[in-house]
Amino acid sequence: MIPWRTPSITLYALLLAAVALVTLASFGLYTWHKVDQLRDEVYVSGYEAARQELANALGHVRKDAALQASRFARWEEVRQQLGTPHYYGYWKNHRMHQAGILADRVLDTQIYDHQGVALPDSPTVSLPARLELPPPAPRAVQGDAEPLLLIIEPIPAPDAAEPPRGYVALQSRFLDALREGHVYHYIDPESIRFDLGEQETILAGELLRHAQFDLRPNPLADQVEALLWGAVINLGGILGLITLILFATLVYLIVRPLRAIAGHIDRLRESAGSLVLERAGGLLPIAETEKIRASLNSYQARLQDVHSSLEAKNREFWRIAHHDALTGVRNRRAFDEYWDTLPRLAARHTYPVCFALFDINHFKAINDSYGHQTGDAVLQSVARSIDEVMREGEHLFRIGGDEFAAILLDCDESGAQRLGERCQERIRATDFTQYGVREPIKISIGLAVAPGNDAPAMLALQWQADVAMYKAKRPGSSPVVLFTPELEKDTQSLYSNWINNAVYEAITRGTGIRMAYQPVVALNEHHSSYVEALLRIEHQGEIIGPADIFPVVEARHLEVDLDRAVLTRILGDLRASLIPPGVGISINLSGPTIVNAGLTQWLEAFVPFLQDRPIILEVTETALITEIGLATENLQRLRQQGFLVALDDFGSGYSSIRYLASMPVDTVKFDISLIRSLDVPDQHHIVEGLVQMIRDVGYTTVAEGIETAEQLSRVCALKFDFAQGYHLGHPAPVSQGLPPVLQAHAGISRM
Repeated sequence: MIPWRTPSITLYALLLAAVALVTLASFGLYTWHKVDQLRDEVYVSGYEAARQELANALGHVRKDAALQASRFARWEEVRQQLGTPHYYGYWKNHRMHQAGILADRVLDTQIYDHQGVALPDSPTVSLPARLELPPPAPRAVQGDAEPLLLIIEPIPAPDAAEPPRGYVALQSRFLDALREGHVYHYIDPESIRFDLGEQETILAGELLRHAQFDLRPNPLADQVEALLWGAVINLGGILGLITLILFATLVYLIVRPLRAIAGHIDRLRESAGSLVLERAGGLLPIAETEKIRASLNSYQARLQDVHSSLEAKNREFWRIAHHDALTGVRNRRAFDEYWDTLPRLAARHTYPVCFALFDINHFKAINDSYGHQTGDAVLQSVARSIDEVMREGEHLFRIGGDEFAAILLDCDESGAQRLGERCQERIRATDFTQYGVREPIKISIGLAVAPGNDAPAMLALQWQADVAMYKAKRPGSSPVVLFTPELEKDTQSLYSNWINNAVYEAITRGTGIRMAYQPVVALNEHHSSYVEALLRIEHQGEIIGPADIFPVVEARHLEVDLDRAVLTRILGDLRASLIPPGVGISINLSGPTIVNAGLTQWLEAFVPFLQDRPIILEVTETALITEIGLATENLQRLRQQGFLVALDDFGSGYSSIRYLASMPVDTVKFDISLIRSLDVPDQHHIVEGLVQMIRDVGYTTVAEGIETAEQLSRVCALKFDFAQGYHLGHPAPVSQGLPPVLQAHAGISRM
């Protein structure tokens, strides 16, 4: 006896497809016969409707062009050109198309006097130098790639009874407006074209006779639907019966087994153990569903084995991702995640929370003196010593190079103080000579405590610990300092809670950084004006200025991070074209950034913008640069890429002449203190001599802090190249537009 083989789902599908194809073929033949009868009638009616549609569109285009010419003819500046035609050529090239009167599709224009003679110094592409009077009606003219529309409009005199004062001629494209400015139901707009044949010009009203176009597929859906309804009604009963039979068969053969499999999968999700799926095919089983059932049972058995191994690997991956590879304590990612969840965790209780900040004193000197290998060993030993002091369940985080932090729950001020003292004792007891370090290793500890149910106080813990750390590092201070309100007042370089939080959030997350741009105005025709990018931070509707920002940045050593955040924001303004091509931009960089090895890499994204504008990097003289050699090397590489370098605040910092002699500089910006000294006769000669000396060497000069017309007059007399100050323009965001003094320079890339 030949064994019976379970039919496959393919065989069932072929049988069902054969029935459906026969039915659909019969229906298709009947429908096609009906549609074919209407095809010719639809085409004829569609073509006539399309011609009428195009005629209406041409009428709108001619009307719009006439209105354009009429507005232009009545423009007051056109009448002014008739009165004073000496500057007509310059006005036409620089003003006419930029005033917003003429549309972009106008290719050429010309103004004629009352005799029809074109105004002088006005070359045109194809308009005549003299008009025939009276002027001809609107015409279509053969162009290079498409016909153009020529309209001549009289310039009306103030008194309507007087003859026209002159004429204007506008030659414009109209094919794009015809294609894109109207809704076509019958015509494919991209196919519209005109063939004037051998004629160079025709009347605009005759364009329809020369038009060519293709019809859209005619959507006579209502007529086709009416015809199809008859066929559908006739065959509906038969198709309905067949559909019911096919649906019942499909449900029994396919849907029912698949539902059984899906239900089994749902049970697997809810069950922790292994379940076996029994046969689901019924009287007519399908080979594919039986194969799925067997594979699913086998997969479930193997999945149990894999699950145990995967859980172990996930735990290991989490440990690697959240622990510092060098010291073994938790890393900055783990700290950020824990800090984000801490307010919700602590809010459920009233116990105090302590934030402890640990920093190794003079670690950079240790690293530089003994090498990175010894420095790593010191970091590992310090981390291990502090971690051993932590209570069970508390963790130590490495949040910076030599900076560690710990968050202690249910720890009041006395407990925090004892923790700091135990850490100091453990560090003093550690033998660092085993690593070759001869000096004693010391750490500074800043502590801050807040109630767990006080959310604002919790948010202030980090900066408070930072303030305490700042105090602990001072000579003569205790190495363990607990934050107090009096300590905040004593710390001159750190400010209020919300300013610290706002500045820190802006630098680390880029939120709230706003750039204001102040014009630096050229005082002679050899240079072009540009703008200086100045930092502002917006927080809860308030603007924080540089006077509050930079003391916080310097106290927390965030100069490099701030500069990178500012560069990112300025780059975003450039990419968004908020600063148009031709307008140069000056960017301030701090001393630590100038000597950073990654500076040239950070500025690579600015290189493409050097093609159409100067970019000046301002080195702030008041920021002492200790590594002149590295700063010079970085600046030389940047100058080779096309950047310019300016020495800012000249005359107010550490060593003006040293910087000029040591580092590559293109521009010297005289500090406001020197500019104000021009009002004192004895000091005026000193500043005058400095300006002359610096100009003779070849540097460009900028006078800062110009606040009055008298100061501007004095710096002009001293032949400064640029001037900057409130008298010339306040810093403003680019959303308010360019200052008028810069608008004339947009598009000019020289400096």
